[in-house]
Amino acid sequence: MAKILIVEDDKDIVEVLSIALEKRGFEIAVAYDGQEALEKSVAQKPDLILLDLMIPKIDGHSVNIRLKENPETALIPVIVVTGRGNLKELLNIQEGVSVAGYFEKPVTIKLIIQKIEELIKK
Repeated sequence: MAKILIVEDDKDIVEVLSIALEKRGFEIAVAYDGQEALEKSVAQKPDLILLDLMIPKIDGHSVNIRLKENPETALIPVIVVTGRGNLKELLNIQEGVSVAGYFEKPVTIKLIIQKIEELIKK
């Protein structure tokens, strides 16, 4: 069973994503801020990280950079989600540090699941 780390500070979004992904057979771990995301990425070795950019303590972009710099987490695919609606920022992320995918909120859970399953190839 593949493990997904959801990094999101909105508990309602976490709940909806968790339920949908668990129904698809994924194991879920959750981090509500950037520091917790980095710690859980190393400790739990998820198969994929779903990362919101606007999170407390350490922003999502910085989390992604640190993940890619750490040999223990560098190969974990990261899907970035942002509610900012700032296409320029999304493009900068794409050009700056590698991400496996990115979505602007609002995004359907169906699209997120399709991308996750494509990357994990369950």
